[in-house]
Amino acid sequence: MISKYSVKKPYTILVGVVLVLVLGYVSFTKMTTDLLPNMSLPYALVITTDVGASPEEVEADVSAPIEAAMATTSNIRNISSTSYNSYSVVILEYEQSANMDSVLIEIQQKLDQLSGTFKDSVGTPMIMQLDPEMMPIMIAAADVDDMSEVELSNYVENELKPAIESVEGAASVSAIGLLEQNIQVTMNQEKIDALNKKIQEKIKEQFKDAESELAKSEKEIKDGQSALTDGKEQLTTQVSSATKDIINQKIELSKKEDELASQLSQLQETKKQLEDSTDMMQKAYDG
Repeated sequence: MISKYSVKKPYTILVGVVLVLVLGYVSFTKMTTDLLPNMSLPYALVITTDVGASPEEVEADVSAPIEAAMATTSNIRNISSTSYNSYSVVILEYEQSANMDSVLIEIQQKLDQLSGTFKDSVGTPMIMQLDPEMMPIMIAAADVDDMSEVELSNYVENELKPAIESVEGAASVSAIGLLEQNIQVTMNQEKIDALNKKIQEKIKEQFKDAESELAKSEKEIKDGQSALTDGKEQLTTQVSSATKDIINQKIELSKKEDELASQLSQLQETKKQLEDSTDMMQKAYDG
């Protein structure tokens, strides 16, 4: 039937073929490749920082008030939170029928009302909607023959992961399931106690020697201070005695000066008397 229709309507079939070719060409050149469908996940994250706060403080001051405020938003289905050191993450799940654009506006309004009650150390809450493009687009498993699990882990971490990160378009690469070698050292507590005892005894012996030397030095210092005090007293005594002798000598000299002055005065009077007597004799002799 189709063949008969094609023979009878060749122009219609030609137009249909051309139309199919045109639509195919347009679709091939304009259609974009997308591994994931265009979908909206009804999840939102509220991330808030509180620098220097412990997880308990973050839970009480940030996570709990945000949970209480978000519980009144429309179409809320579930609320969960995780409090870490210095920041809080609150996960909000909404109904599939919820309009996430309206929900995000409502969340922002609630947070604006709540921000005034936070401490000064609490930062501005950040709202993040889950997007399928945020998820990894490729998950691969690695295995190498003749390699143990530890060797394979080292190969993936040190060689394979940097090689994939260097590929253009790769934003980030993370590896899970790797093994890490750990060395666990178990100490013998009895031997540790015995060693500590020996060390303490040795330290005590050294302290005893140091104490004896310190006592000897203190004795020498005291003897030196005593000798210094005695010398100071002797010097003070000698200085006092010398001062007294000087004063006495000054007194004696002063007395001798007075005596000499008196004798000089007498000699001057005697000289005057002799001169007078000489003048009288001279006058008597001349007359």
